[in-house]
This record gives sequence, structure tokens and C-alpha cells, in this order.
Amino acid sequence: MNFINGSVGVLASVFFLGAPTPFDQAYSIQLETPKPKVEDLLTQGQALAEQGYYQGAIAIYNQAIEADPSYTEAYINRGLAHHDLGNFDQAISDFTEALAIDPDSAEAYNARGETRTHVEDVEGAIADLNQAVQLSPDFAQAYINRGVIYAVRADYEQALADFNLAVQADPSSADAYYNRGQVHGAMDNPQAAFDDYNQALQLNPSMAEAYGNRGLLVYRLGDRETALNDLQQAAQLFLMQGDLGGYQQTLMLIEQIQQQDELR
Repeated sequence: MNFINGSVGVLASVFFLGAPTPFDQAYSIQLETPKPKVEDLLTQGQALAEQGYYQGAIAIYNQAIEADPSYTEAYINRGLAHHDLGNFDQAISDFTEALAIDPDSAEAYNARGETRTHVEDVEGAIADLNQAVQLSPDFAQAYINRGVIYAVRADYEQALADFNLAVQADPSSADAYYNRGQVHGAMDNPQAAFDDYNQALQLNPSMAEAYGNRGLLVYRLGDRETALNDLQQAAQLFLMQGDLGGYQQTLMLIEQIQQQDELR
């Protein structure tokens, strides 16, 4: 089950002793190159991370932290970059540092909770996600992350409750509908699963996983043609998105369905 500067103006002081004249002050201000604001550095780092340049993003976040060691968002974003590089221990360290600065950061608790699942600290993950939703009761992503943990544990009732809360908090979240569809499927509620996959695809038509799982669902319900159409759409999207593992797996499923049909 698939459940994501220096300043040239100082030269004037060589020639003018004592306090600078108003002209000298204006001259110095004109030639000074202002240092980037930490907010600007954060924006630069985020832009690099969005393009997949995580090391470059980390270097920019380092500059932001050096400029302002109490800048919570810089630690969180650096942690996210480490997370995406697979440096989970370093990511957890950054999220923990963010929480030391701002103990009420639901964002940091959510990020640390999700990251802890990658180092097999499930209880720590649930504790962090509990804290995230306590601090921010409408935090849809935190409910999704916690719901995925419960779903992997096969605690489907608790997972369903979390995905319901996620949908309630953010009705535009395709991930919430998709994951709830997965749980409905596991609980043998095919119509509810089908409806959730449809809603996920309406919100995000590029969600390959939703096409794939809807295809498998309708195949089990006896609709071979629709199943193959969905699986072929999933394969195409996986390929376009560079997910070769998903692409190959979907092709294998298509081949298996076609082979089973030949045996009938």
C-alpha cells in the first residue's frame, strides 16, 4: 500500500579625521552594499530547494542562520532540505533546534514527527504529530502524516479518523482524499474508496498513485477496460514525473491483467 560586503565608504575616513561631514555620510551610504535580509536569504534557499538544489539551499540557509541564529524558519527549511537528501538525523537536529527557539512551532513538530518515521522512531513520531495538532488543530498535513502511521500499522479506524480530520481541515487536499481512499479500500469499502480516488484526481489530475489504485479497485470490481485505462494513465504520469519504480510496477500490473485475460 503506497501511502509524501564590504563598504567602500570607509576610504573617506583616511582623509577626514573625526566625525564625518553630512556629505561624507551621504557618500558612504550611497556606496554601501546592503547585506541580504534573512527573509531574502530564506526565499533564495526555498527557490533552490524547489528546483532540487538542496545542497545549495542548505548553504543559503546556513547564511541566514549565521546572520540570525534565532531564525526558526531557517532551521526548519534547512531541516527539510536535509530530509530530502536523506540526512534524517541532521534534519531532526535542525527541527529540534527550531523547537528550542520556538516551542510552539507546530510546523517544526510536524516536520520532526514525519522525519522520525524514517529512523524507525514511530512512538516519537506520533508524540510529535500529537503536539503539532494540539498546537494547530487545523493542521491537515499533520493529520495526514499521523494517519499514514496508523494505516501502516493496520490501525485503520484511527487512520480513517485522522484522514477525516485532514479533509475537514483542508477540503482541497488531494493527499487527504487519496489516503482516505486507501484506508477505505483496506476496510473493504470499495464505493467509498472509489469516491475518494475520484475526488483526489479532481483536485490533482497528475496524481499517478490515485489512477493506479483506482484502476486496481475497478479491476477487482470487474471493470477491466476502465482498470487498464487508469493503469495506463498512471504509468504515463509516473514516467513523466521521473518515477521509474512506479512506472515499472504499473507496467507489470498491466501485463498481469492482460495475461489473466488471455487465460480465460
